[in-house]
Amino acid sequence: MRDGQTLRPVDGYFAQAVLPLRIGNDLAQSAFAGPLDRELDRIGLGRVAGFEISQDDEGEPALLTITLSLATDAPRALKTVAQLLEKLDAPMGSRLGNAECDNLLEFGTSEGLGLYLPRQDTAEEDRLAVIEACTDALNGAGLYQGSVSVGDRTALYFYGNSFNRMRTAITYVMTTDPRCRNAFARRLN
Repeated sequence: MRDGQTLRPVDGYFAQAVLPLRIGNDLAQSAFAGPLDRELDRIGLGRVAGFEISQDDEGEPALLTITLSLATDAPRALKTVAQLLEKLDAPMGSRLGNAECDNLLEFGTSEGLGLYLPRQDTAEEDRLAVIEACTDALNGAGLYQGSVSVGDRTALYFYGNSFNRMRTAITYVMTTDPRCRNAFARRLN
């Protein structure tokens, strides 16, 4: 992907990967679109033609859609793309299909957890301290993947391979850190 512009298809075969991921544009580019584009180009399978983040009804990021321009429409090519995205920790429930959405392939390895802090209670330095406390508590069980302010709350997004391990770690922070006194956590789909 070059400068966020849409590319023409390599050989006319478009596909789309839809990841149920709450992530910002910069992280979507650096964690998924950029590395996927480089790997597809390296193996001669195609390119990332573009990506878009859609929002849910409350204004939170909800889906990352990556449009691909592939050299072949063979089912094996889609399987390879899914494997590449799983190496990048695509979340469970991700889908991949050709332009006609035939034979959607489901894939994914990671799970998400959102920690929601009331905005009026959370100054910027407090938000950063909570992120650091959560990262320490997660101890490698999950990674911070960005935040967004929506309405009266700030959502912090974490992704890892075990929702239960992340929930245990985040619950510890919520019960011991006074900056989290009015926070709540939930699974991200």
